[in-house]
Amino acid sequence: MSETTVSRNIQAPPSPPEEPAGAPPGAGLGAGTPVTFTIPIQVTISLGNPTLAVVPGAAIASAVAPPVVSREGLFGRTPTPPPVPYSKFTRESLAAGRFGWKTALSLALASRLAYDPASAVEATGRGVLGMQTCRFVEADDTQCFVASTADAVLLSFRGTENLGDWLGNLNMVQTTRPYGAVHRGFLGAFQVVEEELTRILTTFGDRPLLITGHSLGGALAMVAAAEWQGRLPTAWVYTYGQPAVGRGDFPGFMEEHYDGRIFRFVNDDDVVPRVPPFYQHVGKLIHFDAAGNLEGPAGALAERPAGVVVESMPSPPDPPMLSQREFDQIRAGLLQTRAATAAAGQESLGQPAVEGILPSVSDHAIDRYLAKILAKAGG
Repeated sequence: MSETTVSRNIQAPPSPPEEPAGAPPGAGLGAGTPVTFTIPIQVTISLGNPTLAVVPGAAIASAVAPPVVSREGLFGRTPTPPPVPYSKFTRESLAAGRFGWKTALSLALASRLAYDPASAVEATGRGVLGMQTCRFVEADDTQCFVASTADAVLLSFRGTENLGDWLGNLNMVQTTRPYGAVHRGFLGAFQVVEEELTRILTTFGDRPLLITGHSLGGALAMVAAAEWQGRLPTAWVYTYGQPAVGRGDFPGFMEEHYDGRIFRFVNDDDVVPRVPPFYQHVGKLIHFDAAGNLEGPAGALAERPAGVVVESMPSPPDPPMLSQREFDQIRAGLLQTRAATAAAGQESLGQPAVEGILPSVSDHAIDRYLAKILAKAGG
């Protein structure tokens, strides 16, 4: 609390009259005499628990203000980059014995391809990508494809196709596995295709396996690596904009068995790698800023000579995970917006509505990841 002096001059004369010595304060002042008071003011402010007001229609996005800070700002974003063509995929990069930007680009392209329909995935995989085999696998809401060359096997999981709906439904429920605690939803999405994938992958013998995915697909890639550790020859895991997967013993298990073989890409302010609260990331973080520069120790990756082993480089600190309160605010905003769009006859949240709640949603787009990786890979 502070003491504030408030001076109120009623007539503001040149100088007030002096009081006789020994007179009590204010003695001898007549009516209308200007007076200056010094008043101690004590102000106490009490804030109650915040509540989210239900605002109908398009006003919802502006009514909900989640505390997710974007360095670029909602209106300061660069235009969406043109799609990187699949002709930039290189089969030879899959057999690389260490981190490589060509490998990162090829696996990012494979992550984007997983979003296509089954027939397009298989045709592109065997055609443009030049893979010997390419097979699409689907069960419930989980989709992925397995492709192979004479030297390596690639498994790419499809991510979420509607970020707003997915985040609105995301919870924090975990389940315990021999390797630690893992998100129950991610584990369940992997398990519906696990048996079929295991059957296919074992036919390739000891060829090194590369697992990849964007968004939810990256989370499934991480779960697959944990579940198959010691059973299948998983060589590398590259993920793009993935949410965190585990906690407890999980990070230690993955670092022990996959140290230097997991690379996790994050584009600028992408909010998805900051959820769910209380979960932890593993692997080497490669974090792009808004201009496509690399932040932290990874900033030297593009300039390092070929003989340097980058897998052992320290990772920069991760962007902070959302707090429980921040996460709840975002989900509440998404759920309210979904209710409004449903009332308007729309089936799901479109990007404009989500952008109003998540200023960083455009950073999550796989094409933005691809454009920045392509620049590092030499175009």
